[in-house]
Amino acid sequence: MTGLSSPRSTSDDVARAVDPGVTGGELLPYAVHQSAIVRAAVAARMDCPVGALISLGHDHDVAVLEALLRNARTPSSVVRALADHRNQSIADLAVQRLRNSFR
Repeated sequence: MTGLSSPRSTSDDVARAVDPGVTGGELLPYAVHQSAIVRAAVAARMDCPVGALISLGHDHDVAVLEALLRNARTPSSVVRALADHRNQSIADLAVQRLRNSFR
């Protein structure tokens, strides 16, 4: 899989991850992609499968988690779990999202 690490492959994979024609189960390989840029693109999609959103909630990359927290479809259970994240900016973003959901 060394081909996935080249800049061209990553940009191609980002393009596929944001392509509205790539949907449902076709997105799953991009949700576990080695590149955080690709995973963040999937996490930001409003049509991302819920299972992928839950899985992405365990990601270690801040950009992926930020994209996930900005996605209105991310399950509240994932947002609540991220409110206790060790990275304070992620925890703060999750807490703010939880506060906004009760307005």
